Amino acid sequence: MDALSIGIIVFATATALLFKFVLYRKITHWMDQDLIKGLAGGNQEKLHYLNEQLLQMKVDKVQRKLQHQQLTERATEFEQNR
Repeated sequence: MDALSIGIIVFATATALLFKFVLYRKITHWMDQDLIKGLAGGNQEKLHYLNEQLLQMKVDKVQRKLQHQQLTERATEFEQNR
């Protein structure tokens, strides 16, 4: 193989990995927003509150599999406090 072929393979692989990473990030964001909108049920206050809670969880580095459970719990707590 010549240098051009190796360059093309490296470029294609790097581009594919970058695409996979970006797509994964977008899909997880869409899933989170879908969950939050479902839990909020059209209540803008609750939507804002749950978005803040999700951001705080990401700052605190809560495991992804626990984030949805905690969001559901906090949505219930929000309703009880209102």
